[in-house]
Amino acid sequence: MLYQYYEEKFNTPNSFLLCIGGCALTIIIASSCEDKTSAQVHNPNEPITVTNFYPDSGGIATQVILNGENFGTDLENIEVYFNNKKAALVGSLGNKLYVITPRRPGDGMPDDGDPDHDQVEITVKVGEQSAVYDKKFDYHIQTVVTTLCGRPGTSGVKVGTLGETEFPEVGFLAIDAEDNLFVCPRELWGANKLILINEKENQSSIIIDNAGQYPLNQPCIIDNGLGLVIPTDGGNTFWSVNSIDFWTPRRRDYMAADGEDASKVNTTYKHSFAYCELDNHFYCRTKDANFFLKIDGKTGYAWVIEVGNNDLLATSDCYMTFSRKDPKKLYMAFTNQHCIGVFEDITDPTREGNFRIYAGDKGRAGHADGQETEAQFNSPRQLVLDEEENLYIADSGNHCIRKVTPEGVVSTVIGNPNSSGYKDGTPEIALFTEPWGLAIDSEGTIYIGDKDNRCVRKLSIE
Repeated sequence: MLYQYYEEKFNTPNSFLLCIGGCALTIIIASSCEDKTSAQVHNPNEPITVTNFYPDSGGIATQVILNGENFGTDLENIEVYFNNKKAALVGSLGNKLYVITPRRPGDGMPDDGDPDHDQVEITVKVGEQSAVYDKKFDYHIQTVVTTLCGRPGTSGVKVGTLGETEFPEVGFLAIDAEDNLFVCPRELWGANKLILINEKENQSSIIIDNAGQYPLNQPCIIDNGLGLVIPTDGGNTFWSVNSIDFWTPRRRDYMAADGEDASKVNTTYKHSFAYCELDNHFYCRTKDANFFLKIDGKTGYAWVIEVGNNDLLATSDCYMTFSRKDPKKLYMAFTNQHCIGVFEDITDPTREGNFRIYAGDKGRAGHADGQETEAQFNSPRQLVLDEEENLYIADSGNHCIRKVTPEGVVSTVIGNPNSSGYKDGTPEIALFTEPWGLAIDSEGTIYIGDKDNRCVRKLSIE
């Protein structure tokens, strides 16, 4: 009942409340004993005052309680800053604010001599008034995972606030140019859907209500981040949506272009599309094929791209993404072969040696960090790149998120390869159960489709 009370009162996901521990939870329990009508209304004729906050240290996505007076309860009228970076405001009781620390608010500010810590000033603004806490927040760099929406044990799709949002199994993700998050839940032989999540507005909505019995697989962002195309397991069918036409879904089928071999174009089990900026087409490699299909999203025409003697490991599920720094380079996760491959030059596909194993031991499942030739994966799936060309992989069979640097060093970012489960927190304690989906936003925050926990998790890495 306590979580339901605060979810209704602050329009807040109960996952946020579950993450608050120790004394902070005690303060919340004490506050919940107050009548809802006791919350203070801001008086613009009286100054706002700030007293103390808890906890006094933390990193990105730390939940902080700020105490004071005359804050009011109108969230539109309240702003909280850690140095010059605005914090996410979760709720207010008038004398207590509940906020989430922003990413790296200490950059460029005086610190205590420790490069991993910064002393951060907290400012509260209410209307035209502002006040600064005497004490500074000790911000330290960390990696942490939280739950954005969903909860373990649910069986269907529900939309509304993020606290109300539920999924069946969560599959694959994508993020557009405006940081809208798209989620492809999996309802085998059901009415598969596409869900749009707007984190800033604390809302989820259904974009595709019924894509049919075949699951929607890894989405691909196109049109300079304004739209996306989504493959399905069924035949040549794919779906497209675009912000220009208000996300109206379109069911489509690609077809062989003039002169192409229709028997090769007519395929099934398309697990991912990858958009190439060089030719403005998207590519796929179906499960049993040792060639690519190049598809024109506007006309639906498809061409067969032969790769010569390069072995693209047919008979394996395949998830792909193009390099952010070299648009002709294509990274590929081979789920059934437990390894990561790279196709160096899509513009010269038949060149001998164009394809190679990038990381992992082909055909051998396991978990090992280290240089790419020593590393092992277990059923890797969706993969994304950050601005530095670090590759992040949903290593589903190991229940963790892996990273491959441009120098070929493989590490486990978060999750425990020896234990599945559901737990938010730092790498030492966080748990997943078969993560399949990954997406990365404009600030480098990674979103995880935690399939069997039926959640979307949020991984903040610094």
